[in-house]
Amino acid sequence: MPTTEVPPAGELAGGSLSFDWCVPLFVLVRRECPEAPNTALQTYLGTPEPFLRYHILSKGVDLEILGELAPGAFHYGMTCLVEFEPHSLWHEVSLTIAAGALKRGVKTEYHVFQFAPQEIRAALKGLGVNVDECERRGIFRIMDTYTSTTPLKGPAEGRAEPMLSGSIPDADRWAKTIRAKLERGFGEDEKEWLHIDDNEAVLLQFSDEEYVAKGWRTTFVPMAKARELLVLHALLTGIASESFYRKREAVADAVIDVRAVEEGRKLEHYIRLRALRGAKFDSSWRRIELFGPNSARLSSGKQVFGFQSDDSEKIFNYLLKSFVNDHFVEKRAAETSGWRSLVEVARGIGAPGTSLYTATGVASLRELSRKGVIERRVLSRQRGRGGRVTRTRIAYEKGFVKEYVSRYIEK
Repeated sequence: MPTTEVPPAGELAGGSLSFDWCVPLFVLVRRECPEAPNTALQTYLGTPEPFLRYHILSKGVDLEILGELAPGAFHYGMTCLVEFEPHSLWHEVSLTIAAGALKRGVKTEYHVFQFAPQEIRAALKGLGVNVDECERRGIFRIMDTYTSTTPLKGPAEGRAEPMLSGSIPDADRWAKTIRAKLERGFGEDEKEWLHIDDNEAVLLQFSDEEYVAKGWRTTFVPMAKARELLVLHALLTGIASESFYRKREAVADAVIDVRAVEEGRKLEHYIRLRALRGAKFDSSWRRIELFGPNSARLSSGKQVFGFQSDDSEKIFNYLLKSFVNDHFVEKRAAETSGWRSLVEVARGIGAPGTSLYTATGVASLRELSRKGVIERRVLSRQRGRGGRVTRTRIAYEKGFVKEYVSRYIEK
């Protein structure tokens, strides 16, 4: 991996430290103290070796659905808490996330508490994942905490997680096993995994709330950091005390809610990012829907970007289709694609040509600009209102808009 030298960044034990930045994930720390024994430095770094490699930034992980809620925010070393209602779509959301990750080659382990391993394998195959090949490559495995609690026999197929899988949940034994492993250290093959739970609340059937909450804070969260995991711990809501959920939330890097609401004699499903440490995010509820068997998605641009009016959504959808047609169908350059005058946009959404110059039209355009999903240009040399023509298009250069375009094309 190429490195770039930067000037010395600090001093310790009488010598300077210089940093070699290994873009974008690591930093190498080199000692430059030839005249000193460097005792303090060695103690600080924990090694007598001249180089020590450690993380300064965490590698991002592209996740289905969650990546649309907070593009670029999810990364290894991150502990997320999912609180889901009984009739919500968390099961389908979790499988959608797992399938998307495996298709991109992300190492993924799925922890079953309430579903049989065979069900998860079958569901992922139905979502187009070559499960056998992923297991052969060592990028997929199931942590089975379900079979041991039932009269069922363990699955004959598949790859199991080696440390905790296949035994009755015992928080004390698990904690001792993990702590012993933490002392020995984890190999590289155990690092950088996506870990997904179906329902960790099942542990409360075997241990009390206080013990589970304490073990999570003192053992499982540190393990996630040591293994550099991206963890989605899922808890069914309404079965434990408010104190239990609050203790879990306080330690998590992100809190995600998945719920089902009865609207108009049918259940509507929603997801939101309630908390996210260290990053700006939109905490609005977003509608999710079943896209196919065991497959979920955010249902529309209105839910993804939280548009406040139907007019705003219509304008965005028209500009989205215009860009896709210009760039992906007619093969124009991205920087010249999708530009439309306000009159063209108005007519494109079935409104009078001057409607975007009214107070309502201006408010819709301002909302889209404020959310950062469109960009505008004023061309003074072309004839238009007041001698100028205003053209607008989707803000394709922004990562979260580009990601939405990619998902739109896939659908």
